[in-house]
Amino acid sequence: MTWSITMADMRHEGFEEGLQQGREQGAYQNKLETAKAFLSEGLAPQMVARCTNLPLDVVQELAQTK
Repeated sequence: MTWSITMADMRHEGFEEGLQQGREQGAYQNKLETAKAFLSEGLAPQMVARCTNLPLDVVQELAQTK
């Protein structure tokens, strides 16, 4: 395999990895925004944690900062 092909493959793998990380961060941010909305509607932190699949301590922290 030539050096240029190897470098192109590495760049492609890095791009794909970065894209996946961005998707994961976006999904987590979406969960946080959804949790904030649920909390603002008066839902209990335990229910919000179950509905968003966020850890209860994260939801409780969001509840304190709203």
